[in-house]
Amino acid sequence: MYFAKSKPDVLTIAEHTSDVVEAVKALAQAYGNELSFFTTKDFELVEVAAMYHDLGKYSETFQNMIRPSIDKNWRKTNLVNYPHNYLSVCLLPFGELRKKYSKEEAEIVALAVGYHHERDLNPNEKLILQIYEQHLKEAIPSIKEEIPLSFELTDKANRFAIRAICNRVNIVNQFNHYMWLKYILIKGFLQRADHVASAKRKDENVAIYVEEAVDQNVGEQTKTFLEKKYSLRPLQTLTYENQDKNIVLIAQTGSGKTEAALLWIGQKKGFFTLPMRVSLNAMYDRIQSEKGIGFSSTGLLHSTALDHLMSKSDETTSFEQSIIQTEHTRLLAKKLTLSTIDQLFKFPLLYRGFETELATLAYSKVVIDEIQAYDPHIVAILLRGLELIHQLGGQWMIMTATLPQIFLDELQKKGLLDHKSLVKTVLIPDDRDANPVMPRRHRIQLLDDKIEALTKIVQFGETSKVLVVVNTVKEALAMYDQLKQLVGEEQINLLHSQFTRKDRLPKEEKIKEFGQLTNNRPGIWVTTQIVEASLDVDFDYLFTEAATPDALFQRFGRCNRKGLRFNGGTPDEPNIFILSNLEEVSGLETIYEKAIVQKGVEALSAFDGQLIGEHEKIDIVKQVFSREQLAGTKYLAKFEKANQELQDMRAFDLSKEEAQQILRDIQSVSFVAGRENYEAVMALIEQYDAIPDSLDRIERNKQKKQIRMEIEQYIISVSAKSLFFKAKEAGFKVSPFEHPDFNYIQYSIDVSYDSNRGLELRLDENFDVLF
Repeated sequence: MYFAKSKPDVLTIAEHTSDVVEAVKALAQAYGNELSFFTTKDFELVEVAAMYHDLGKYSETFQNMIRPSIDKNWRKTNLVNYPHNYLSVCLLPFGELRKKYSKEEAEIVALAVGYHHERDLNPNEKLILQIYEQHLKEAIPSIKEEIPLSFELTDKANRFAIRAICNRVNIVNQFNHYMWLKYILIKGFLQRADHVASAKRKDENVAIYVEEAVDQNVGEQTKTFLEKKYSLRPLQTLTYENQDKNIVLIAQTGSGKTEAALLWIGQKKGFFTLPMRVSLNAMYDRIQSEKGIGFSSTGLLHSTALDHLMSKSDETTSFEQSIIQTEHTRLLAKKLTLSTIDQLFKFPLLYRGFETELATLAYSKVVIDEIQAYDPHIVAILLRGLELIHQLGGQWMIMTATLPQIFLDELQKKGLLDHKSLVKTVLIPDDRDANPVMPRRHRIQLLDDKIEALTKIVQFGETSKVLVVVNTVKEALAMYDQLKQLVGEEQINLLHSQFTRKDRLPKEEKIKEFGQLTNNRPGIWVTTQIVEASLDVDFDYLFTEAATPDALFQRFGRCNRKGLRFNGGTPDEPNIFILSNLEEVSGLETIYEKAIVQKGVEALSAFDGQLIGEHEKIDIVKQVFSREQLAGTKYLAKFEKANQELQDMRAFDLSKEEAQQILRDIQSVSFVAGRENYEAVMALIEQYDAIPDSLDRIERNKQKKQIRMEIEQYIISVSAKSLFFKAKEAGFKVSPFEHPDFNYIQYSIDVSYDSNRGLELRLDENFDVLF
């Protein structure tokens, strides 16, 4: 027997091939009619590729590699395995394909088969022919007997097909635009089908791994949920009535944008992106919960999604079920997927294997929320992604509270704002003639003196809820120390990104509980920009360092959020205070570009002491982030450079991991700080190693994953540059854990970590005592 898989179950090549073909048929049946230019003939090509994609596994080199894991008595030889996907191409009937299809279509099938797995090793024609003759040719009678192929096999390796995969870049570059798009879909669908067939268990129907809940309609389910409580809001009616359009929607925080997006997605397969994992987690809980919208085919796709599912599991949701949920989401099978962009938007970088994501988005709707929160390089990647989706016939929607003008300009330049698109600003009704101060929630004041700001914070903190937002962790600690001396430890709290998860999550829950209308307790919270988009809180007063206007307005949304503070009216006195002396503002140049912050402060100075409404906020962001105002800035240079690089991007240069790292846009390391946290992690690693080998695979993996999740509780994500610079400057030692499964984690027992203050990259005050 010839085997293709040893896990999760043992499968023969014939069984796996049948599964892949069935997966292709399931894809065609589920969403084939959603593809505007992809025909029945094109799906035939995907099926042909599916039939031939794994024939290289009949080679003696592959069987020699896989058999020991299936048969313990198998005696492995010294044969070196050669990529089976390259060998499969030898058996592709290129000449027969040319008779039925075009030369380009035959080449696409060869490329799909040859690269359904992407390798670091490039194909070599001479070596492929040699291995075929010595280790694959003799299996042809078995292949004929076991696989119902579309075309008759011969015993000669097909040199045309082999040369095609050896010249992939040149061939793809010669495709016209139509053939380039067809290539993406054929290869992408083959990869999807192969991935789902590899994930299914032997006795399962492959279709359930391909596409879930095809007939369900998240839009109608959302509409039913909303109408139980109230009628649709104007922006929700707008999106529901324009499901056939691509939409740019500008609407203020708290106006129901999430539900508006779900109404727009409707019957289609949908993807929803946000910058923050914690926001996605909260959205997931709300959408799939029976107490919420109750849309069960909702997936969560980010690096710690399984951790969140496990934290929500109960007696009815086992570890295995959480694993299955995560797997189905990773395979893009869910009807609705909530994702960070690093998981979904790697494809504009044309990394090796990008076709899977893009082919799926060709029949889907994708929502990008809070686009203004991303670095300009990342925004350029997102907009290029929307351009590619648009070309393939997929749909897109951008939602934001404020939209920089250069983003709109780029959408126009890419031809995305056509007759099938809608750009709309929808705000809470603002009847200024009848009541000139509605619905403006914020009256601002610029403060040039930090001492004056501290005095006001202390004064307001005695009777009200005060949020202080600064730009850096270092400044947050300094502000916390100053205020603690003035008001005492009981009245002040601290939150920033440099806490371990076990310490940070309780703080997040505490600030969320504190910052609710139903909680009347006064006090002060000092935070960094971590509160801008991830936490649903509502304070009476906000004190913030100057930042770019888009970031500032996100912070504004955490003060008088629902317009119900101040007895439901508008504030007669300032409730937003901006520390505007740029010589005293932290994080300029390292986090925010000083020139842009300065222009934002200048624009806001016209409202000093006055109410500011949503229209004015939108106009300020458009003005400050216009091409004219950004002239000469690093921001504009970075945006324009990224757009040019993406247009000139060479396909297949990057690996998947390299593309993902670019999207994460940070060179960070996982770090364990301080002796106490180090000893806790070492104890968990000892437990990890003590898991008995005698356990079955599922139970062993379960216990390993649970310990990994516990170790994650002690980790902080730290800028690699800052960590190693500070280590050299302050004289503390940084080392990786020696365990092979955890050597990606750095640690230092020398640095200062405190559960109330978090990480400080300096020597622990007790360093001399410890050593």
